[in-house]
Amino acid sequence: MDRSTQREGREEAPPPDLASSSAVHTAREEAPSGYSSTRWQATAPPPPPPLQSPRTGGCAEMEEMSKELDDLRAEVEALAGQLRAKSDLADGLKRANADQAARLRDARAEAERHAAEAAARGEEAAAAGERCGQLEARLAEKEQALRHLCGVHEALKGTLREKTEGLEADKRGLLAALEDAEARQAEQEAALRARDGEVARLRGLLSEKERRCGEAEKRAAAPREVLMRDDMLVKLEEEKAAVEGKLKWKAEQFRHLEEALKKVQDDFRTAKREWGSDRSTLVDRIGTLEVDLDSKTRIAEDFRSRLEMCSQALAHEEGRRKRVEAEMSELRSMYGNVISEYEEAKSMVESLTANRDGEIASLRSSLAEKVTLLKEMGYSEAHLEQENEDLRSMLKEYQEAQIDGADAVVSLKDLREKFRALEQTHRSCTEKLRNKEAEWRMQMEKLGDDLDGCLSQLESKDTLIRELRNELLCSFKSLELQTVENWEALIINAVVQSKFCESCSYVCTVKLNMERQYETIEKEMLLSESSWKKRNSTIVQSQAEQKLQSELDTYKEMLENTSRDVHCLKDEVSEKENNLQEKLREALGALDEANCALADRKNELSQLEINLQQQRQAIEHLEKLKVELQCELKGYMDNNNILKRDLDAALVAKIEAEECLDTRRYSY
Repeated sequence: MDRSTQREGREEAPPPDLASSSAVHTAREEAPSGYSSTRWQATAPPPPPPLQSPRTGGCAEMEEMSKELDDLRAEVEALAGQLRAKSDLADGLKRANADQAARLRDARAEAERHAAEAAARGEEAAAAGERCGQLEARLAEKEQALRHLCGVHEALKGTLREKTEGLEADKRGLLAALEDAEARQAEQEAALRARDGEVARLRGLLSEKERRCGEAEKRAAAPREVLMRDDMLVKLEEEKAAVEGKLKWKAEQFRHLEEALKKVQDDFRTAKREWGSDRSTLVDRIGTLEVDLDSKTRIAEDFRSRLEMCSQALAHEEGRRKRVEAEMSELRSMYGNVISEYEEAKSMVESLTANRDGEIASLRSSLAEKVTLLKEMGYSEAHLEQENEDLRSMLKEYQEAQIDGADAVVSLKDLREKFRALEQTHRSCTEKLRNKEAEWRMQMEKLGDDLDGCLSQLESKDTLIRELRNELLCSFKSLELQTVENWEALIINAVVQSKFCESCSYVCTVKLNMERQYETIEKEMLLSESSWKKRNSTIVQSQAEQKLQSELDTYKEMLENTSRDVHCLKDEVSEKENNLQEKLREALGALDEANCALADRKNELSQLEINLQQQRQAIEHLEKLKVELQCELKGYMDNNNILKRDLDAALVAKIEAEECLDTRRYSY
């Protein structure tokens, strides 16, 4: 600081006794082992030359002390700058704490909003459960309707079986009537053969009579028998005329009989052909009806198997729905637990923020104390400078009055007392700094423990959020599978409905075909009745008419019954089809509503996942802030260690200066 004294120290040399004291000083300087030797060597004065005056040696020591005081002042200024930087850091931490509190408030509001959304979703899930119950009731009604349809189908199958049995009985009756007609035709053929024999016999008799007439004519040629021959000829001519008339009549009658026989044979052949064709058509129709019946039975069995599959699928869907409801209840309970844990974590974070605010207040108070301590150190430094000036003035007085030994002893005593006072103040400052450093270390350890606890809690919350996210993904997958299965059930239901409509249309077509067949059979029966009437008018007209009338009555009754059954079946099938279509429309509407609710649920869950991701980012930001705080605390501790080391070095320098003064006093 005083450059004039430095120049005087450079110009004047210390005495030999001061050189020895400086050697002792350098030897003692190398003794302490826990401090920085380089710093002390930088601040220590160079060894003096062997021939110097005592006045110049004292000036050099005072210059060294002034240099040390300058270094201490620079260190104090550096500490003041560090304190200002740390106060700025504390302000930044306070602002970060305020931002974090605002984020926590936002997270709390968002959690409350999520809780309200979860309650709304619970209500929607309850409504979906009610809709599922309604769908189950409708499905039960549909199953009952399908069972009723199966019963009606079985009844129709029984009536069709009875009708086929009646048709077979009618066919057997017709076959018996055909056999009777064939027997009658055989009898008629036998009668015709007998008539042919009789005609042949009459022709033989006619030829015999003609031969006799010729012989009689020959005999009449004799004169004796001319008269008799004439009479006989007249008689024979009369008989011949009578016989010819009879023969003509019989020939005409025979011709008429032959024509009637041919006509009857032609009619019989045509009737036989028609009956054969009718029989083949009836057999073919009976075969087609049997094939249709078999196909209908197969279709009914297919419908029954599909209904069983649908019932099994519905039972499976019911079990899956119950499992999904159980999972939803578990998710609700887990969500409630998460909300409670979030509230606990929130309260814990609030308590930690309150503790942090208290710690920040304590740090501010400690900073204020440090500021006051720095001010005291500044005051002490000013006091030390004043004492240094006094020492310099006294040193000048000492240099002016070197001859007077008593005055030198008094000045040395004053210097010793001042150095003791300076040492006492320095010790008190070091003790205060050590106490403050211990308090700061304890506060830093406490803050580190609190930060570690907060980080562990954040990690546990992060793991819980990951688990909840995985559970949400699993629930998404299960809901998607359920929607796919619902769509499959809907498609199966639509296919069953289409098959049922096809079967209904097929039944209607079969019924129309049966009605047409019955009409054709009735027409054929009318035609056969007319043909039988024409054919058997000469033989057994009354019996055939009665039999045909009875058969026609039975056929008419059968046709009326079948037409009545067909109309009843049409009405029932149309009614069941309308009911099934209404139920299917209702089921489709309910499924559409369930799909819409599921889509809304999926969107809400995706929004919740986005919010959880934002919370996770906020937690990562807090972790980064924690790391930065740890780094700043570490730098603060390093600065404290450096300050402690510098204070220890200053203390050692003061002790060595005191020892130098003691050696100098002893040398004097």
